[in-house]
Amino acid sequence: MSIEETNSHKNRSLRLPPELPEKIADWTRFTKQEWNLNDQVEAIHRALVEDKKYRGFLRAVWDEQAVEGSLAADNIMAARMIRDRAEADGSEVAGEKLATIAKALGVVLRRYHSTRKERRHMVQGEVVAGDNGD
Repeated sequence: MSIEETNSHKNRSLRLPPELPEKIADWTRFTKQEWNLNDQVEAIHRALVEDKKYRGFLRAVWDEQAVEGSLAADNIMAARMIRDRAEADGSEVAGEKLATIAKALGVVLRRYHSTRKERRHMVQGEVVAGDNGD
């Protein structure tokens, strides 16, 4: 940078940025992706994860370990707890079918690398290959 460029830079007055809107209604969101069902289920999952009964429905990795005798049944029970919480919180998730919530919960568990399949193939926190090629 030349001396002239340096002096001109120093003499320039700093422009003030525009004020931030005071109300959220005045903010414009530019990202195209809206908060989807998976995100909403994740928020409820995070609220429920400290509930021992809820975690119990997610714990099993084999049907024999499941609270209700099958992983599918436990998934529905966990989904029911999510929907009940959604109703209490006034969330849109309350209007969803249990099967839909259970599928969204599967997406959420993948986000945390905590699906039943992932945990079934873990040894001391490390994922190992399954014995049937999966």
